[in-house]
Parts: sequence; structure tokens; C-alpha cells
Amino acid sequence: MEIKTLVLGELQTNCYLVIDQNNNQCIIIDPADEADFISEQILRLKVEPLALLATHGHFDHILAANELQLAFNIPFYIHEKDLFLVKNLKKNASFWTERRIVEKPPEKISFYPKNFKFQISNFKFTIISTPGHTPGSVCLYFKKENIIFTGDTLFPDGVGRTDLSYSSEKDLFASLKKLSQLPLKTKIYPGHGDCGINLKEVKVFSF
Repeated sequence: MEIKTLVLGELQTNCYLVIDQNNNQCIIIDPADEADFISEQILRLKVEPLALLATHGHFDHILAANELQLAFNIPFYIHEKDLFLVKNLKKNASFWTERRIVEKPPEKISFYPKNFKFQISNFKFTIISTPGHTPGSVCLYFKKENIIFTGDTLFPDGVGRTDLSYSSEKDLFASLKKLSQLPLKTKIYPGHGDCGINLKEVKVFSF
């Protein structure tokens, strides 16, 4: 498995192309912004996108979802508890940025399965529910590869903010406790900042 990291948008959000080198298929995690650029990378790499996967519903993680969905005819997945954020994409993006927002939220929305076990082609992973930053925040854990995509739940040097009206510091603490039980060599790929450090190096944990 190969991971291409694209740092996009005003908030420098990490968008990931996770590529199966055996069949040149890929999944797109957090289609952040700049849909044209993401499309160019997909075409340049000659990979077939299978799905768009969101770690949570904040606009800087899904702004390119609708355009990519239309371009490649692929599903968009998110936790159902963050649906309200998807629907308010334009309003939230306009509030937090200084540009006119023309992007629309994805029209076809799929929710992660209730049992949180997921397989798309050869991609097998677990959806770990990690509320706190948002009610529907999740992490995508690839056990075989020892990799986890943490969105804004966990960064190498901190955690996502919990001062928003729908956030919960208590829930985030419980989510971090859950993540701390994973193997210490698990590499984290967060929504912002450096990628690929081991869980044992994350500063918010005391091992």
C-alpha cells in the first residue's frame, strides 16, 4: 500500500490517496480542497478511485467531495452524526475563510456501516468512532499495515479543538484513551501536520 499526501487549502489540510499497487486502485481520505488538483494527481498516477472517505464533516476536509464524486462517480462516506456539518458546508466554509464559496456538499451520501468493519476492493480497515472534535469523528485503522488516519482527533503534537458548540472535551478524552490501546508502532496520518510518526511518539499520551 502506498500513501500520497496532498496538503490543500487555506487550512493546510492533509488529503490522502491510499493506493493499492497491485491493481492501481485507490481510496481518497478527506477530499479537502482543490478538486482539480486532486483529479490531476489521480490521472497522473493512473489510479482508479473507488471511494471518498471523510474522517469528519468539517468543510476543510470535504470541500472537494462533490466535484470528485461527479467526476469519478464514486461514493462519499461519513459518520451519520456529522451529516449536519456536510449540509452546512457552504455556510461554515464562508464563515471561516475569506473567499466566496462555490463548492456544494456531495449530493449522494453514504454512512459508515454500523459494525464499523469496512472493505472496498482489497482495502480492509476498521472505522473507529472517536467523537469529541465533532460528534461523528472517526479514525480509519488499517490493522495489517499498522496505519491509522486520525483526522482532527489526534495530531503528532496535540488534539482537535473542543470549544465548538457541538464538541465535547469529555468525549475526546474517551476517544484518545481508546486510541492509546492500539499498538505503539501504529503510524498516524492526521488531518493536519506531519505524517507517519509512531503512536508512541505522540505528545498527548503518557506511556
